[in-house]
Amino acid sequence: GGASLLQVVAERSALASATDLANFEAVRLVRDLAHKQGAPALAQLAQRMAAMIRMGTAGTSADPFAKVKSLITDMIAKLESDAAADQTKKAYCDKELAETNEKKADKTAEIQKLSTKIDQAAATSAQLKEEV
Repeated sequence: GGASLLQVVAERSALASATDLANFEAVRLVRDLAHKQGAPALAQLAQRMAAMIRMGTAGTSADPFAKVKSLITDMIAKLESDAAADQTKKAYCDKELAETNEKKADKTAEIQKLSTKIDQAAATSAQLKEEV
């Protein structure tokens, strides 16, 4: 849901340091991207980033983005793994579909041959009946 103007102003006034602003901007960018892409995984990443930033930056001199970078790296690895699995499934489906289409074409040709034989036999039968 949307935040009221008062909430936004209060939030922004609470963001004192450049690090806070950078953290807020990083979370906002990921959240906006998640919304634009309709990607629940990115929305979850934004939530996890926000939680880690709230918990992790108070009183630490270490890289405030280390945990966020780790989350993003993990997310990328998961997405790459999912994409590889999807590609494997697609390759399997493409192969099966090609085989099925080939079998269908063979069966269709066989049906046409048999239909022609039936038509020829019927014509021969009709001709023989006329002769008798």
